[in-house]
Amino acid sequence: MLHSSLFKEVFFQSRIPQLIGKSDFSFVQYNPAFCEFTGYTVEELASMPMASISHPDDQVLDEKLFSEILNGERNQYQLEKRYIHKSGMMKTGILTVSRVWDPYTGEEFLLGQILDITEKKQMEAVMNHRENKYRLLAEHSSDMIILHHVDFSFLYVSPSVKTVLGYEPEELIGKNPFDLIHPDDVTAIFPQLQELTSENNSMLFTYRGRKKDGSYRWLESTIKVLFDSETGELREIISVSRDIQHRLETQERLRKSEKLAVVGQMAAAVAHEIRNPLTPIKGFLQLFHLEKEMNPAYLPIILDELQRVEGIISEFLSIAKPYSNKAHFVDVNNLLEQVIKLMHTEAVMKKKNIYLYTNPSIPLIQGDPNSLKQVFANVIQNALDAISERGHVEVWIIQEQAGVLIRINDNGCGIPQERLKKLGEPFYSTKEKGTGLGLMTSFRIIESHNGRITIDSELGAGTNVSIWLPVLP
Repeated sequence: MLHSSLFKEVFFQSRIPQLIGKSDFSFVQYNPAFCEFTGYTVEELASMPMASISHPDDQVLDEKLFSEILNGERNQYQLEKRYIHKSGMMKTGILTVSRVWDPYTGEEFLLGQILDITEKKQMEAVMNHRENKYRLLAEHSSDMIILHHVDFSFLYVSPSVKTVLGYEPEELIGKNPFDLIHPDDVTAIFPQLQELTSENNSMLFTYRGRKKDGSYRWLESTIKVLFDSETGELREIISVSRDIQHRLETQERLRKSEKLAVVGQMAAAVAHEIRNPLTPIKGFLQLFHLEKEMNPAYLPIILDELQRVEGIISEFLSIAKPYSNKAHFVDVNNLLEQVIKLMHTEAVMKKKNIYLYTNPSIPLIQGDPNSLKQVFANVIQNALDAISERGHVEVWIIQEQAGVLIRINDNGCGIPQERLKKLGEPFYSTKEKGTGLGLMTSFRIIESHNGRITIDSELGAGTNVSIWLPVLP
């Protein structure tokens, strides 16, 4: 049947499953690759009809196209077809059937070749199944799950966008997400997006998203970017966004209720603190009334107690508005020099020392200089009160990444560890007549400057107060 030795060699050695035979199937030959593809031997294939290894649903189209070849309507056809392996496993191949002629005899044959795409179809099935699961998850999630082009424009938007922002998903496809973000928030978000890299590929943002009716709602989005490991190019951008408006409103209500509770507690504490000095004042006045004369020796005591009342009221009022919210450029070196100059005289009179170590390279910070002066004066005064004669207080200004660190160290008596945790609470003080309001106010001021205060102390060895403030970007 196969008269060309070269053709025979190619046919039998080919890794592509092939069969060749006469149009009436009176004579058919199979190459080894075809036997491997079906799982049958040549003898088994010769004794069974071809239809027995074909999927029944694919036979109708196959028979129609085969008939067209036999009738001379076409010389070749191709179709994707499923085959039943001897083991029962389903295999898929692209079947190409062609009319060929023997160049020596002119006899006509039909050549069938199969491109095995079983693994490809299986992988597609797995990927489709996985994609369907993810799509099902996205379409039924209350969060907005979004795929972006590399320029961040919308590629896919889950249906939950209708509930959250009022848009149909189709309305947003191809649009720029920054058009839906409050302008004030875009200026904060955009620079951070530039910092996304293959190592730092995920970020969380909170911003106001514009609804279809023009109103805004607070949203929280996690953005993840994927880069090609070989080229380093941005490949995919995925964001998951949720509506946090209700959560923020709940937190605000809780914060207000907590404020009211604190105000109530502090009002009670202030009343208690004021009652203490009022008791001796009232007693002396009653004594003056009974004796019909005033003893000058009692006047300093009365004035001292009145001054104490005035101090408690002043400190309490300062808590209500600890930070004037006036943003200025502040030179920390200059500010601390002013504070220490004011406190130096009193320190010298009490034979105590203050040392300031400035740093000319410290950048400017932004804040309210008067409020910061209040903090530094309060902390340094506490340090002076903690040391004895010949003791010293050291103030260091240190530059740190993205911030300035002011360290105030003293070699005083120190604070027990169990009392450190309560510092900053109203009316808790390590001083005999202290109210604790000064340190509480200091904490509030530094927090309003986006900074932080930490206090470390060792009993008998001294205390270290660290105040960190952010520098201008």
